[in-house]
Amino acid sequence: MDHGRRMGNRIHVFVVVSACIMLLLLLAGSYLQTDHEKEFIDGLFFEYTIDGQKIQIGLWQDEEDEMYYLFLPSCFAGKDKEFILAYEGSRGRLKIDGTSYKSGALFQETGDEEVHRMEVQSLFGNTFVDKPFRVLVSENLPVMMFTVEDKEELLDGDEYENKKYIETGALMMLDAEGNFVCSEKLDRFKVRGNLTATLDKKPFTFSFKEPIGLCGMESAIKWNLLANATDGSYIRNKAVLDLANKSIDAYEPDGEFVEVYLNGQYMGLYLLTEAVEIVENRIEIEPENSWFLEMELDFRLEENEPYVVSERGQIFVIKNADKVMEGEKGQIQDMVNDIESALFAEDGISSISGKKLSELIDIESWAELWLIQEISGNHDTGIASTFAYVTHKENPVLYAGPVWDFDGTMGNVNTVMFKNPAALIASIEESRPSGNANQNRWLAAMYQNDEFRIAIENKYAGVFRENLEEILNEKIDVWAEQISRSATLDAFRWHDERLSWMFALPEDYSISDGDDYHRFAGLESQIKMVKSFLAGKKNFLDRLWIEHADFCIVEVKNKSTALNQDYNQTVYFWVERGTPIEGLSQYESMGEENFYYVDADTKEIVTDGTVIWEDRVLEGIWKQEGEP
Repeated sequence: MDHGRRMGNRIHVFVVVSACIMLLLLLAGSYLQTDHEKEFIDGLFFEYTIDGQKIQIGLWQDEEDEMYYLFLPSCFAGKDKEFILAYEGSRGRLKIDGTSYKSGALFQETGDEEVHRMEVQSLFGNTFVDKPFRVLVSENLPVMMFTVEDKEELLDGDEYENKKYIETGALMMLDAEGNFVCSEKLDRFKVRGNLTATLDKKPFTFSFKEPIGLCGMESAIKWNLLANATDGSYIRNKAVLDLANKSIDAYEPDGEFVEVYLNGQYMGLYLLTEAVEIVENRIEIEPENSWFLEMELDFRLEENEPYVVSERGQIFVIKNADKVMEGEKGQIQDMVNDIESALFAEDGISSISGKKLSELIDIESWAELWLIQEISGNHDTGIASTFAYVTHKENPVLYAGPVWDFDGTMGNVNTVMFKNPAALIASIEESRPSGNANQNRWLAAMYQNDEFRIAIENKYAGVFRENLEEILNEKIDVWAEQISRSATLDAFRWHDERLSWMFALPEDYSISDGDDYHRFAGLESQIKMVKSFLAGKKNFLDRLWIEHADFCIVEVKNKSTALNQDYNQTVYFWVERGTPIEGLSQYESMGEENFYYVDADTKEIVTDGTVIWEDRVLEGIWKQEGEP
């Protein structure tokens, strides 16, 4: 009996031990199949303490060379660095350059571009990470370090609507020397933008609970971070905001370059800007007595967003709808139609109210906005991101401004019409193909009004020309030097993926051979592209408005299906009378064996070098080889 009981106990112990072994084997198999590298790296941070506050920075992996990179802010440049390594020990054991480091151990970094060897061993002794990591340090710029609870949900790019997803969090901000300038909780943090919200490098907006000033800008609750993902120069928005602030007395948003980290991960070079809103230190008008409007594209209208549409189809979104009383939407509609009637009247007088255009809009502010659009060569001119407001509802006069959104400018455009700086693009109504609801109706009509045109010419000669010259001759070089290092790191962080986001690339841009992190850096050619456009635009406007040269307008129509017909492929040239036209587009590279231009009336063939004596309309003729 005792023998049988002992045998039973042994069998029971054997079964239990076998089950435990099987469970351990299953756990070990599961463990080995898990992506421990990602799990470990996601939880590894280099921790640094400044003024008693801790900042944490994680590694980023270049999937092309499988090397890891530690991007450090400008305040670490040229300094020895002592980091505390923070990670969960249960996920593995860390070695750097052969030395073991427990979580909480001190790691010293003495250079700005050091390459180290990182190894991580599992609890079972197998090595699941054996790769180099390199330290890259930025220069010159302050850094904003944001922390949110759910970064992955915030950045989820599967749904365009995800830009409505809001997080709370915290911000720690250091200047370029490493001094804390801000350490605050955030009321909200979210993705912003339209097209740019769909790109991997997201733009953001964030808010404090109380007004705070940043980078020398006036205190406010709400701020924007422009990713400039579509702008290879990074400076287009900065240049236009600076020009507006220098040239316009009314409020215009300001912006300063910063670098951004999100939950310890380097996001790149951004432009921190003031938000366009009706509050103190921004647009200072009485919300209850004001209407705040924005020209918008028809396909970007959001559900339940209040808007009005003019008789000719110009869309205005009502931005301060919470302050618009019942019945006021009809008043806004009436005002818009009244203005439009004056705009398109030959005598500039509305057939609705009998008022002149200058009684319905503030000529000076609209002339300023018109010049900003024209000088920048904005492909959204007169159709989107154009703000306007009324300060007194009883006798409304529509003011223009502030200016906003200029990444698609200065040659960085996806339609040939806006690439030519020697053309007055803001005076062209059909900026999109015929039948498209989104056209530059209002600004084009304004230029036909004598009083408005005189205001534009005077503003350019007296204010804008000198400020544009300063940007061209001085400020662009200063900005380029300021952001040079950060632009190199940002370009490397986003690789050639970023090239696909840009509307246009400089002709001399190229990616270097090899795997050096400088290979994507193209700031020099991008800056040259901006300078070339602005210089060309200034020379043209000087000839037109300062020297009053005699120009003929040549309209060049290209309607081949080989071109993207989502955009107007018509190009306009202002050619001085008696001089040859230059710069006609050629399309041989698209397989068109026989391509040429003819005068629409006389059918005369026109080429580069043809002397222009009068306004002309040219048509592109596209013939494949063998066609009659």
